[in-house]
Amino acid sequence: MTRSRRGVAAALLAGAGLAACTEVSTSPQVPLALQFDTLPALAVVVGDTLRGADLLPARLPVRAFSGSGSAISDTQLRIVGVDTASRRAFAMISGLRLVGISEAPVVRIVAQAGSLQSQTQTFAVVPRPTGIRLGSAEIDSIIYDRPDTATRFRDLRVAVIRKVADSTEVLLNGLPVRFRVTGFTTSLLDSVRLVSGGSGRDASGATMNGGAATIRLKTYAKPAVVGRGTVTVEASTRAFGAPIPGSPIVITVNLVPFTLPR
Repeated sequence: MTRSRRGVAAALLAGAGLAACTEVSTSPQVPLALQFDTLPALAVVVGDTLRGADLLPARLPVRAFSGSGSAISDTQLRIVGVDTASRRAFAMISGLRLVGISEAPVVRIVAQAGSLQSQTQTFAVVPRPTGIRLGSAEIDSIIYDRPDTATRFRDLRVAVIRKVADSTEVLLNGLPVRFRVTGFTTSLLDSVRLVSGGSGRDASGATMNGGAATIRLKTYAKPAVVGRGTVTVEASTRAFGAPIPGSPIVITVNLVPFTLPR
């Protein structure tokens, strides 16, 4: 059972435990549990909808459940800003989608259904991006046949930015970036993977955090083959349904053979 399912089950069991002293509705349209999962991104562009890892408009991950455990209609769900600044920063449209209205570094929202209220979720409303660039100026490379196979990787970083004329560059933390491998030297490698640097799980995207969106490229070398080659990875992001300027950006990673230190 997933963590979110366990949370829903626990809430329903808690409600059932109160039945001895309080009447608990079993109506399929009366909310008894509320689930508000992690937001699909931690920032939305002013005037645009909140986008997920696939860069498409994303539904907020909130659901309410009745006493029987069935999902309740979205029409009973409300997304509310917890303070005046938060309420002015966003609006909701059909399909539980969120739109950025005015720039705000921190927006706090809760979900409500009937008398239930979720924990607070936070995100930012950021200005429209003007570009995407490499997060590091150095040329990336991987020693693809290194004896320690666990070290055959390279962290790739890109930054989504706003810079107008001579203004200071602003890093737009919280926005999603999508990555995909577009090619690699098949004479040297059997395969490559993109994974999360934290969990090690397969990943196709990352969120701007600390000034960069970071994903890990892992390589799997063919046995007894030596040479040089490349892996190419494409990084992209979108706003208002179209790629931002400079997107996609192509990252070329050099494949370098292992050599013993002299």
